[in-house]
This record gives sequence, structure tokens and C-alpha cells, in this order.
Amino acid sequence: MSVISTIRRKASFVLSAGAIGLAMGLVGCTGGSTAVAPSASGGSAAADIKIGMSVQKLTDPFQLAMIAYAQETSKAQGVTLMSPTNADSDPAKQTTDIQTTLTQSPSAIIVGPVDAKAIVPSITKANQMNIPVISIDQAPSGGKVAMVVRADNVGMGQTGCEEMGRVLNGKGTVLELQGDLASSNGLDRSKGFSECMSQKFPGIKVVQKPTGWAMDKATDAVQTVASTQQVDGIFMASDYFIPGVQKVLTSLGKWVPVGQDKHVTLIGIDGTKAALTLISSGEQDATVSQPANLYGEWAVKYAVAAAQGKTFSVGKTDHGSEIVEVATGLADLLPAPLVTKDNVDDKTLWGNSK
Repeated sequence: MSVISTIRRKASFVLSAGAIGLAMGLVGCTGGSTAVAPSASGGSAAADIKIGMSVQKLTDPFQLAMIAYAQETSKAQGVTLMSPTNADSDPAKQTTDIQTTLTQSPSAIIVGPVDAKAIVPSITKANQMNIPVISIDQAPSGGKVAMVVRADNVGMGQTGCEEMGRVLNGKGTVLELQGDLASSNGLDRSKGFSECMSQKFPGIKVVQKPTGWAMDKATDAVQTVASTQQVDGIFMASDYFIPGVQKVLTSLGKWVPVGQDKHVTLIGIDGTKAALTLISSGEQDATVSQPANLYGEWAVKYAVAAAQGKTFSVGKTDHGSEIVEVATGLADLLPAPLVTKDNVDDKTLWGNSK
């Protein structure tokens, strides 16, 4: 998967004459650049639109929340969302799932790639069938997608860095538990964090350890580093690492509440329910919430718009994000808020959903 480019270029979008008036109220404009906020109007009737969906795994709370919001949005848009298929983290199974879905003639298909490279043949097949593809969380390595719906992962890393630097007053040693550096999400989060640290907080030493998103590797990294040197903070590329971090710090006598001696500042990314619970209880300092709710909502809205033949442009949107160019087309970089004890009870956070 390619890293999101920040280079902007002009791109046009097409709207039927009858849809222009209705769409104008849904278009965000900044500095002369516009980006469509899709609606289920114009083109194919909403009742005729059927959207396929393939997700990574149905045991992941983030994926389940994303599906729930997609179902809610589909109902509000008056379109049919087919039963999401479960790849169970298996690229080969996801390929089979998507091929099966394509035989059912969906108007568009939403995919959450297990593997950015392995999914390319499926994307290419959909392209050949003129079925628009919306990719969630990451872009495929090839093929053409109407829109990638994801958060600004570089920005999430920067947000975590700024909060870490603020809490530590620009001094100390931070262990960065990186994600999979072969994935754009892992690479971008680390890039955002490390570049921000070197530029804004040169007094903080950063020890980087890649994990490949694996809990055992993250746990081993904490054990190795925290038992051999002073660690003042841990930045986690995913809140998924929290159980391992807690286990090691507890064994070292360093799992203590925020504000007390020996507390290790903990900041993550994702905004899971477990992370929000620890923030509320004063054990974790902060997290950056990856917006599962917005992923589900905008994946469906873009799928509907693409099924109606609409295309989109780079620029600021009317929903607080920015559409940028990527190798496979365009990506809508959705906002990812910092969560601290001050706003941890916010009901709009996906980690607080039932």
C-alpha cells in the first residue's frame, strides 16, 4: 500500500444537471477547492442500490462498530447493505468472499482490505465489471477505487506526539511501539509521531520498536526496554497493545495512576472501549480515536454516490475532513480526535457505542 501523498492536484467531478442544485448544499468550499458530500439523490433510485461489504474480521470491536454505523447509514439513505462477509483475517478467504459478492451484482462494494496487495485482483475484477469500490482504513496496492475512507494516520501520530510532549514537558524517554511498517497505517503513524518529536520535542529521546501489530512483539519490546532503562512514556500505534503493556508495567511496579510517582505516560491510537475505560479510571493518559463511526457512515455515502455515477474532487469537505490524491484514486482523511479524561465520556466516540 502506498503512503498517502500530500500533493494536491486539480480534479473535476461530475454531477447531473438535475442533481446540482441539491448537491450544492452538501459541498464544502475552502480556498476555491470543493469536495462533494454525497447524498442518495440523483442517478439510480436509492431503493435500487445494493451495496456489498467485506470486512477483515467480525471479532474485532472496531470492525463491529464500523458495520453497525454502516447499517444505520444505509437505512437512513434508503439503500440495501448486503450482509457483511467475514474474511477472518485471511486474504485468500477475503478474495473468495469478494468474488462471491460480485456475482450478486452489487451497485457498489465496500472493502476493508486484510492485505493491500492480495486484494488487488478482486479490486481489478470489480473495475472490469464497472462496480465502484470504496476501501476502508487503507488503500489497496493497485486497481482503482472511487474513494478510500480512512483517518489521517500521519496526523494521528502527530496528535499523539503533541500530547506526549505536553505531558512530559518536553523531557524524558519514550518507547514507541510501532505498528507494521510494511503497511501505510503503521508507517504513517510512526512517521507522524517521530517527525513531530524530532521537530517539536528534541529533549525527548524516542526508542522505536516495530511490532508488526503483534501483541507478543509489543509485550517483549516493553519488557526489554522498560526493564533496562528509564521509560517515561509509551506511545502505542494501537490500543490493542494495552493488555501486554499493563502486564509488563505491573510486573515492574510501574503500572500506577496518572499523577503519581513512577507513572509511565501512556498514549495510544484507536480509541477502543478498553482504552476509554483506562482513561476514565486514570490509568491511561490519552488516545487518538480512529473514527469507526465516520468510517461506516462515509463508506456508505460514497458507495451510494459512486453507484449513481458521481465522482469527487480533492479539497476540504463539509464534514471536517480533506480529500487528497492517492495512488488508487482519492482518499477522504477523516478527523481523529484526541481523547483525554476531559472528553472521555463523549457519546460520539465509537468506543462509547453500545
